[in-house]
Amino acid sequence: MFICEHQPAPAPGRGGAQPEPRSLAVTRRELLGATAALGAAGGLAPRSTANRGRDGDSPLASGQRIRRVAYAYLEAPRWKTVGRNSQLGLHGDAAGDGIMRIETDAGAIGVGQTWTGEAEAGRALLGADPLSFYRPGAGVESPLGRFDWPLWDLVARILDVPLWRLFGGYGPEWVPVYDGSIYFTDLEEEALRPAELGTGIPRVLKEVERALERGHRAFKIKVGRGNRWMSDREAGLRRDIEVVRAIRQLVGPSVRFMVDANDGYDLATTKRFLEGAEDDFFFVEEMFPEEIDQDLALKAWMKSRRWKTLLADGESADEVDHFRPYIEARAMDVLQPDMRGLGFARMLELARMTAQTGILVNPRNWGSCLGLPMQLQLARGIPNFGLAEEDPGLLPYFEYPGYVPREGRMSVPDTPGSGLLFHEDRFLAERAYDWVVEP
Repeated sequence: MFICEHQPAPAPGRGGAQPEPRSLAVTRRELLGATAALGAAGGLAPRSTANRGRDGDSPLASGQRIRRVAYAYLEAPRWKTVGRNSQLGLHGDAAGDGIMRIETDAGAIGVGQTWTGEAEAGRALLGADPLSFYRPGAGVESPLGRFDWPLWDLVARILDVPLWRLFGGYGPEWVPVYDGSIYFTDLEEEALRPAELGTGIPRVLKEVERALERGHRAFKIKVGRGNRWMSDREAGLRRDIEVVRAIRQLVGPSVRFMVDANDGYDLATTKRFLEGAEDDFFFVEEMFPEEIDQDLALKAWMKSRRWKTLLADGESADEVDHFRPYIEARAMDVLQPDMRGLGFARMLELARMTAQTGILVNPRNWGSCLGLPMQLQLARGIPNFGLAEEDPGLLPYFEYPGYVPREGRMSVPDTPGSGLLFHEDRFLAERAYDWVVEP
């Protein structure tokens, strides 16, 4: 069951701290209507009592100093081999995360994912009070830049609050999660038996069945086979439609679908796919290279058919400013910057920018196991989060108490920091850090 399949979910009715989610998945009305709470609150201001002083100030001091920073890159085995998408080849049977552990002289510890793998960034933290990097109402500003989850975790643990409280605490306890790993594994099957075209679709259906057993009730399905892998674009389009229809027939009407073409279509092909698929997608993602005029044209075309499908894009963006013209033009309904690439502070800025627009902040998460709890913390912090995306990997040496999956959602814990447990003793028994810096 998602990242916590090694942890049994509590039985219904037991342990009053875990209420039952209302349904398999939240509705569009729930997700889009949640932004009204943010507007009524007058903006995205943290609710934590630990945040004192003016926004941008840091009046807090812990009296602690950072004494040790350690980093390692860890691979997370997937339960399956992930196939191709419209642009790239086989994605393989493992993901990976850079892990940083920060410790103070008082024994406080923060751990999290980071793309900052250089020892100099860790050395720049030594001797500093962790709270000196925290600006209430703005976020963490440090030598780690946007790759600063370990510091956010440490700050929240020192303040003895859940990480999501520092984000505002506007979101729900139970967050919808979707499986983002339905790639072109039909083509891998057919590569073994090229004379038997069409025999690979059952392999995709087996993956979906396994994901349903693991608790998923929403799927993002890759399309765009004709961009690179099929004999021609028409054959690829037909297969894309055939796969989506086959999955829908398997799972029934209550399971939520999204599709992602990784820019493998153009506008005309997108329309033909949507007409052929005949499905009520929650959102369509990266159907063609993002452009305001074409995005607006697709949105108007879908609206003319009275479809409720949302338009998502933006995973290649590495700055908030990239989204400003799209927000102003209402050219995107769902903003999808990479969760690890943009970082928490910039995600919060996007949430503030879209607070009263009805636009969802729905970060992309791929190639990372810890990207899911990162998304979940953000989702419980802001009201206009969409759905969290899971890459089906399990990172060794970590436990996720409080992240309980049930019927397509996952709970977000109330424990200090991110709530993750890193077993350093197990880690050191098997390997060493890539680097460690100390005074």
